[in-house]
Amino acid sequence: MADRYMEAGWEGHPIEFHFVMDAHAHLGQHENFVSIGATAAAMLQCKERMGIDLTAISSIPSTIGGWTHGNDEVIQALQRFPDRFLGYITINAHNPSSVLREAERCWSAGCRALKLHSGQGLDYDRDEIRPALDFANDKGCPILCHVWGGELDYMGKLIEKYSRSTWILAHAGCAQQEKYARVANQYENAVLETCYSRCPKGLLEYFVGEGLEDKILWGSDAPAMAISHQFGRILFADIPDEDKHTILVSNPKRILG
Repeated sequence: MADRYMEAGWEGHPIEFHFVMDAHAHLGQHENFVSIGATAAAMLQCKERMGIDLTAISSIPSTIGGWTHGNDEVIQALQRFPDRFLGYITINAHNPSSVLREAERCWSAGCRALKLHSGQGLDYDRDEIRPALDFANDKGCPILCHVWGGELDYMGKLIEKYSRSTWILAHAGCAQQEKYARVANQYENAVLETCYSRCPKGLLEYFVGEGLEDKILWGSDAPAMAISHQFGRILFADIPDEDKHTILVSNPKRILG
């Protein structure tokens, strides 16, 4: 028998029986990353249809290109829709002297987590990234990292060193799913985030089978990926009803607030 999540998905109804949080989404445009509906208002139209209450956002131009003016768009969304968005801080790692100043500016404006992306051309263990990691660790705030498998070979030392932050490993299972499971099981402050376009069958079931249901966050990566597509991965997953609740509600509330 279909559970209430499957029923809502099949019938096209929003999830109205509890709070839902999307841990990974974006605003804005980049010359190499053009998206449709990359504004706060457009995103909320989709969220309303599915019953998604809170979305953690970062700026595409800031995340990939280091154009920190993109943080202004995130801050504006927080100010306009304070109950609907949580803001990630993004930095220009190629200008280390600016990192702490920008991080403090965004923190003062209400952003409460850090987003790092290897699209800036620097591994996360480079000296240029260190000011951002020090800032996040001092604040005890989460760090969402774009991860595509290979980064996990060196990230363990960072996760261990910056232990006051929870490290959210994005795109879990996009490659070498065993690595993601191993790191999440090895480090208490490492968790997985689900957004992934190819969605091989059984991926979410694999992570739950590894005992990681308390360390999984749902993220859409919208507008780069369709929210409905990514949401359906949770709604129709072959896992217990209570694990879906944990992934959509309990874990994000605990980790992102």
